[in-house]
Amino acid sequence: MRPAWSSFLVVTVAALALGCSKAGEESRTKRSPAAPPPASSEVPADLAIRVAVDGVAQPPIDAARLRAQPADFADTERRAWRLSSLVPAFDAPGRVIEAVGAGGMTLKFDRPATPAAPTPVLFLTRRGDVVVALVDPAQPFPDYHGQGGRLRRPGDAQPHLSPVTALLVTR
Repeated sequence: MRPAWSSFLVVTVAALALGCSKAGEESRTKRSPAAPPPASSEVPADLAIRVAVDGVAQPPIDAARLRAQPADFADTERRAWRLSSLVPAFDAPGRVIEAVGAGGMTLKFDRPATPAAPTPVLFLTRRGDVVVALVDPAQPFPDYHGQGGRLRRPGDAQPHLSPVTALLVTR
């Protein structure tokens, strides 16, 4: 009876040893956190946003143009340009601008009625992404980080589109 008990014990210990995961298997399921954004964001060198006004092609918005034009809104980490600054034809009564994304998704914005009204911008994020978004000129970069979760606070409810491939101005 002793050999059967010791055989059972050996088989149980062997099964437990084989059932434990190996270090290699654990590393496949673990993910490293995303690296923090750089200290300053740079306009992507390959940026090229097609611009058309009433169907007529205009000079595109590229990296050189954004670097040369001062941002309408800026802090230490982000910059944003009003679409009316980048595409002056949009700054006329009755105008509409349509931002087109890579997948064909579009966002349409009417020209803001007043300078204090929410305004569409081309936004350069901390990670160097270029986004079309609607911002409040009084607080263009609100602090959403750490405001949601268990406290049930809303995040950014404004529309935004990235990446942007074209800006089309119409009446």
